[in-house]
Amino acid sequence: MKNEKRKVSPKSREIWSNGKLVLLLTADKNPEVRREIHEQIKAFNDAISEPHRTARTPEAVRPLHILLRDQDGRLLGGLIADSYWGWLDVDDFWLDETMRGQGLGRAMLLAAEKEAISRGCRYAKLETFSFQARGFYEKCGYRVIGQLDEYPPGGSFYWMRKDL
Repeated sequence: MKNEKRKVSPKSREIWSNGKLVLLLTADKNPEVRREIHEQIKAFNDAISEPHRTARTPEAVRPLHILLRDQDGRLLGGLIADSYWGWLDVDDFWLDETMRGQGLGRAMLLAAEKEAISRGCRYAKLETFSFQARGFYEKCGYRVIGQLDEYPPGGSFYWMRKDL
């Protein structure tokens, strides 16, 4: 095995080597490598952080979904979130255009916050783009705690939070 070269994808190139180590630049989407790196980060976090270790237990992270359906069962809106560490973490929130402006979005968000409070949450967090719903969230009591301009080009990305 000595001096045996590893197979390198056509989408990869060596950018540094000292004879023992090789640094590769790759454009490969290798799910196995992504998973391994993610698992290594989780293992480090678990070793250092009790909250991270605890969050890996099935009962620690609790799904919290609010769905809006019509009489036929068609999905017209949904809020997908989890509660953990005393936080409501809103991942996705969508409302069909025909349902907007009727107070349904506010009702859905308030229902999620109310449930989160009953679960012991004291805070809520979410992310939005400048072309999405920042103004709506601000009207609901959220504030910008971080901003990334030119992401996407010509727009901004916001991290928002609310004390419940």
